Amino acid sequence: MALYHYASLLALLLLAIQVDHSSAIMCYQCDSQEDSSCPDSRYFDQRTNALIDCTSFQARVPGTFCVKIYQESTGWHSWIKVTRRCGSRPERIAWGCNYRFVDMGVYRETCYCSDKDGCNSSKSLAASASTLCLTGLLLLVLALLR
Repeated sequence: MALYHYASLLALLLLAIQVDHSSAIMCYQCDSQEDSSCPDSRYFDQRTNALIDCTSFQARVPGTFCVKIYQESTGWHSWIKVTRRCGSRPERIAWGCNYRFVDMGVYRETCYCSDKDGCNSSKSLAASASTLCLTGLLLLVLALLR
């Protein structure tokens, strides 16, 4: 019976961690044209870039989700620009990425995410899924103990 109570408390704790995880997201904030640690065409090193709390004064754009914008201009004076930041309102309702050509033939890829802190890096794995799976497994064990 004591094991059941400890497992119940652990399940509640894991759920509380999950709720806290989703209340304030942390995103990378950098611009490849302003910061050499925010590369436009090579590997994004998460160790040299700090996560910014999107509800803090450090966020250039306060928000509730992360955004990664990749822009590329082809032609004679071609350039590439990558911007990572917090977002407050998506251009479109759909989450994920949208691709389009904007003025002067500039290709623009905009990706929105809110599934985990730092989701606007180059990788797109969901860390919160592991917490949910562990909570589900614990709830299954609780059901078997009853």
